[in-house]
Amino acid sequence: MGAFLDGSYKKQHGGRYLNRYDAGRAIASEFRKLIESIPGKGVVAGLPRGGIEVAAAISVDLKLPLDFRAVRKVGHPAQPEFAIGAVDISGKYVRNPLLTDGEFPPQREFEAMVENELVRARDMEKELRGNKKSLIDGADWVLVVDDGAATGLTMLAVVHGLKSEGKKVYVGLPVASVQAVRMLEEVADDVFAVSVPEYFGAVGQFYEDFSQLSTADAKAYLDKYSEQ
Repeated sequence: MGAFLDGSYKKQHGGRYLNRYDAGRAIASEFRKLIESIPGKGVVAGLPRGGIEVAAAISVDLKLPLDFRAVRKVGHPAQPEFAIGAVDISGKYVRNPLLTDGEFPPQREFEAMVENELVRARDMEKELRGNKKSLIDGADWVLVVDDGAATGLTMLAVVHGLKSEGKKVYVGLPVASVQAVRMLEEVADDVFAVSVPEYFGAVGQFYEDFSQLSTADAKAYLDKYSEQ
């Protein structure tokens, strides 16, 4: 893992994060400067699944209750890995602002795609939460985190969703593209991006270990740290 020196995180491993937990400690080091000045009750929420491990490290270091926020990317019909939008569990969705209207499917088709992904987000919510109550519901503010942001669309959808519920929203990212940070700064109360490289490829390039987090491991983190 990374190291703290006089309260500050120092990235090791050739400038890359060892793993997602390591990345979470970097965000915690940045956010601790602000946390005492924020009134009300707060919670840290990770985007499933990898963001939950990032959030777990923050939960431990900053003594914040751990939760998650279900969200789904909306992929292009011809290239599903290419994000044309995203939808939050609340139903709030966003379109990729870098695309022209001609690059989107017809609006009716796009809305059907959003609805399909919303169903999957709700399935994810049930799988991870079970019968437990959302800690976000009782919070005044949320620090929402992920393991990185290339387009930033899933995080943007979540910010809009949380804002629609009256929450103050802070975004924490260990690494993000310039484009993603600028977009998120327009809607979030504050954005904490530890690293914003000029040239951004894939999130995984900034990690030594970027293996997938299993559903079982995500649930284990949530069970362990929800009572901070």
